[in-house]
Amino acid sequence: MAWFGVVAGGVVFFLSLRVASNANAGRRLPYWRSPEVASGAAIGLRVAGAFLVALSAGLLAPTIGYWSVAVVALALLPGLVTIPLHNRRLAAGS
Repeated sequence: MAWFGVVAGGVVFFLSLRVASNANAGRRLPYWRSPEVASGAAIGLRVAGAFLVALSAGLLAPTIGYWSVAVVALALLPGLVTIPLHNRRLAAGS
């Protein structure tokens, strides 16, 4: 059940960054601060996704040990890759 939570949290986190990307269609997405157009839905989804991934990976920790850190990184990676892809698309279109 914890593996399902990790996957579901990763998907929700990815969707949050897609929502933020769509809300900031003509603007760059920053890495370390909020985007210019801060969508409430994107913020809520990001919090829910990160919480679900962290909680589920914490539940996996007794079983897989320190590998739970890698599980968190892999679950959040697709969402985090959205930012440079969005910014690269903007640079190519200018």
